[in-house]
Amino acid sequence: MKPQTIGLIVNPASGLGAAHNLEVARRLVQALAPQDICTGPGQLGEEAVTGIAQAAIVPIEGRTGRAASQAIAQAALRKGVQALAVVGGDGTLADIAFAIARAGARCPILGIGAGSINAGALVTCKASQVGELAGADFAVRTVTALEAECNGDVLAFAFNDIVIGTTIVGMTQNELCDLDANAFLNGERVLGVPRPVGSPTASVTKRSETRRLLVSAGTSVGTVIAGLTSYDCFFGKAVVGGVCLSSLVGIPAGCLVCDQPLVRTQLDREAHRNTEPIRSAYVSLDEGEVIEATGLAYPAVLCADGNPLKALQPADIARLRARPGAVEVLRIVHHD
Repeated sequence: MKPQTIGLIVNPASGLGAAHNLEVARRLVQALAPQDICTGPGQLGEEAVTGIAQAAIVPIEGRTGRAASQAIAQAALRKGVQALAVVGGDGTLADIAFAIARAGARCPILGIGAGSINAGALVTCKASQVGELAGADFAVRTVTALEAECNGDVLAFAFNDIVIGTTIVGMTQNELCDLDANAFLNGERVLGVPRPVGSPTASVTKRSETRRLLVSAGTSVGTVIAGLTSYDCFFGKAVVGGVCLSSLVGIPAGCLVCDQPLVRTQLDREAHRNTEPIRSAYVSLDEGEVIEATGLAYPAVLCADGNPLKALQPADIARLRARPGAVEVLRIVHHD
């Protein structure tokens, strides 16, 4: 398969910024040479196609960030495009996958990893490899998603991890750093200090139709992380704990609750030693099971693939699930 009609979505804030991502998008369009393109205004895609292709421009009516990206995706889906080509990081790709699911559509994502971290399963290739798409053939594959919910509202999909913590990993001056997740929700890009999210009332449980299992509680809840398992990554690596067992038996995801903040880019060696022994609890997360977290210290922030979604009040109930086969992605077919 080679898509002839595409929706093009560029996140100008991902990774190295607008100029870099627009150039990547431009090379993507040149490599694919699609017949029809639907994209966003200005730096959201229009500037990438100017002078090389005609495109239908989606009006976004003042929307910014993930709302703008999802509006472009929804408009492209209504036009019946064969694929959504997305230039951005894991968070942007997850946003588009969520927009597809909410529209009740099945449209594959052609993901170009141009973010700070590109670890998710929606990445078709990284920005530096976009030239390899010229003349390439693609196969459609299904991908399992993690679903983030709060108080009954489904907020997002993730394809790398869902984290409840106080910071996210971002870029400042082309260097990885810890950004304050709560400030990021308010449009502020400031450095943050990773802190535990536990409190005397905190609890994390796993529930199914027949069982309730307490995972961790109180101040032992430092970070909550749900992630996808992978046989190739985890088999035989017992140091990662119970996730290697979930991988072995084919369970799609798992949840780790650690008494220390784990999502961080910098850590002093002596400070690390002072936290030892680090204690954690792990449970598998199969289809039909749900992780519930509540009673957390404010501002614990629910994040999907590095995107802050909501600052959690102690009374809030966050729920995490695995959704096998939730979305489709294009993979490059290599002919021997």
